[in-house]
Amino acid sequence: MDLNIIYKNKENYYNLANNYFNQLDSDELEINDLSVIFPKSISILIDHDFIPTPCIEIKLNILQNQKEVGDYFLYINEKKEFIDEFLVMY
Repeated sequence: MDLNIIYKNKENYYNLANNYFNQLDSDELEINDLSVIFPKSISILIDHDFIPTPCIEIKLNILQNQKEVGDYFLYINEKKEFIDEFLVMY
């Protein structure tokens, strides 16, 4: 994987993750219109127990009323094809 390409296009990767996140059923997940989603990190996974690797992990942070309430993880391959997603609400 070319880290320079990922770094130069990081906004595109965050937008991709945001698009996938927006496809989730927000009523079922108790995420409301007042939630704020912002980019947290982009990582390269080399080894993982249940995610095919190598892949790219894009993490978004979820805020409600200025308090962190969860994280959304999108896993994609080098061609930006969906591998998996994971939502953690605390």
